[in-house]
Amino acid sequence: MENFNTIQQKLEQFIKRFHTNELLKGAILFFAIGLLYFLFTLLIEHFLWLNTTARTILFWLFITVELALLIKFIAIPLAKLFKLKQGINYEKAARIIGQHFPEVDDKLLNVIQLKHSNTQSELLLASIEQKSAELNPIPFKLAINFKQNLSYLKYVIIPLIILLLVYITGNFSWFSDSYKRVVDYKTAYEPPAPFNFYVVNNDLKAIEGKDFKLLVKTVGDIIPENAQITYNNDTYFLQQTGVGEFEYIFSQPQEAIQFRLSANNVNSKPYNIDIVEVPSLLSFSMALDYPTHTKKQDEIIKSTGNAVVPEGTKVTWQLQTKSTNSVFLYAQDTTSLSLEKQDVFETSKVLYRNYNYTLSTSNTNLKNYENLSFSIDIVKDEYPELNVQMKVDSLDLQTLYFYGQVSDDYGLSKLQIVYYPSDNENDKKVKQIPVGTSNVSDFIYAFPDNLEIEAGVPYQIYFQVFDNDAVNKYKSKKSVIFNYRKRTIEEEKEKKLQQQNQTIKDLNKSLKKFQEQEKRLDELTKTGREKKTLNFNDKKKLASFFKRQKQQDEMMKNFNNKLKNNLEEFQKDDNKEDPFKKDVQNRLEENEQELQKNEKLIERNRKITRKN
Repeated sequence: MENFNTIQQKLEQFIKRFHTNELLKGAILFFAIGLLYFLFTLLIEHFLWLNTTARTILFWLFITVELALLIKFIAIPLAKLFKLKQGINYEKAARIIGQHFPEVDDKLLNVIQLKHSNTQSELLLASIEQKSAELNPIPFKLAINFKQNLSYLKYVIIPLIILLLVYITGNFSWFSDSYKRVVDYKTAYEPPAPFNFYVVNNDLKAIEGKDFKLLVKTVGDIIPENAQITYNNDTYFLQQTGVGEFEYIFSQPQEAIQFRLSANNVNSKPYNIDIVEVPSLLSFSMALDYPTHTKKQDEIIKSTGNAVVPEGTKVTWQLQTKSTNSVFLYAQDTTSLSLEKQDVFETSKVLYRNYNYTLSTSNTNLKNYENLSFSIDIVKDEYPELNVQMKVDSLDLQTLYFYGQVSDDYGLSKLQIVYYPSDNENDKKVKQIPVGTSNVSDFIYAFPDNLEIEAGVPYQIYFQVFDNDAVNKYKSKKSVIFNYRKRTIEEEKEKKLQQQNQTIKDLNKSLKKFQEQEKRLDELTKTGREKKTLNFNDKKKLASFFKRQKQQDEMMKNFNNKLKNNLEEFQKDDNKEDPFKKDVQNRLEENEQELQKNEKLIERNRKITRKN
């Protein structure tokens, strides 16, 4: 009976495989039918918006159907699989196997029936064993093909396609909202409004002190013609800008606002507008620390960033702010102001050129919100001015007299004369000349004074003045270069001789004119004696003559004085007798006698003129 026992084991395997296949098919059908019915239930609620009673029935009906499907397709096959419930017997299994395998036909069924017959003879047992041996090679389990269940997957595709289409169209809320209402069947829900309000703004944050424009759009089956907004216990109409589009402007809000929208008895949820505090500048001052040499008193300028200051001024900005985290000074070099104390920022700079800059305030929400542009004009420290005039001493012709004027916009520090041999500029010597520290000053200087000057060597001279501008390391201005050469002793004597010769030549010329004047004087004297009365023309001629004669006498006196001076200088330089000197002295005495004689004659003619 070994072969029949084998047949029995193979039948048990077949029966287990059969119920497994039933469970697999039931799972597919349960999922497909259950999901489809689930979607059907949700769609009923979505379109009908049932009341609580209807939703209660719908909910429990759904539970009942799903439980029935679960029992039919899952629970019963599981019970049969684990033999908790009677499944197919050997005979039914034999019929299924016989239908699948033609060679088996009714043989397997006959064997099973013979085995269960009441008569158990040896001949019958031998027949059962023989037929069992024939059926033993046939694989009964192949009569069950799991792949046949794939055909049931088409029922699963239907609800999945429905879900996909709803998701793609953006209407998944049909199911999510309906599911919530069906599950929560005891709660009463109102049907949705025919339209919804949507706030189009990216965010509801208004900048403090600036108008805020609220953009609203309505979407739904009905488009309202007007809409209202309610806040601070007041209601206002929104301005329509298009079909289903509205706007409203909040005028410079200073604090947070809560509002609602309404139209056609449809109300929106509450919305909140938050206020973003702006970084603002409350007060502004600039402390101006002027350079010391300008002698200007430091000052503080308020409420403006524009100024005109001297070069080298130290400017300190101080800003009183509100809701500000940082302040930047944007110029060629960007500077971050330091936070000295709560809401007070400060920075300093020393300015040497025109300065255009922008002050910018920022906080966490607003970067570079307030930008104020200013300019500071720099007044450059001017170079000092120096004007020098030179005169040569008319007596010794060896002394140079300088008259100069110096000036500067803020003051002077020193004045000096620089001199050096013309062929050796490196051998410069400097002498300080006292000068006032005021803006304008005059000076007089005689060169060479008591300076060590080598006779016969040409020198070059110039004056140099310095201002008090420590910022620019004391700027200076030079005068034009003057030339000077001190004569040697021999050149000095030669010069004096030339002066004497020239004086004598001039004297001779004057003597000739003097003699001519004497003749003319004699003629006028004779005319005066002969005429008893002088007419107007005669008197005019005499007056003109007297005037010229007086000038001639003065000139003669000057020549005499020059000759005397030259003689005295020669006598100082040389004590030896010189015939030329005696001739000059004799000439001087004669000239003086002639002058005295001429003066007497002129005086006499004047008396004659007065008598007439």
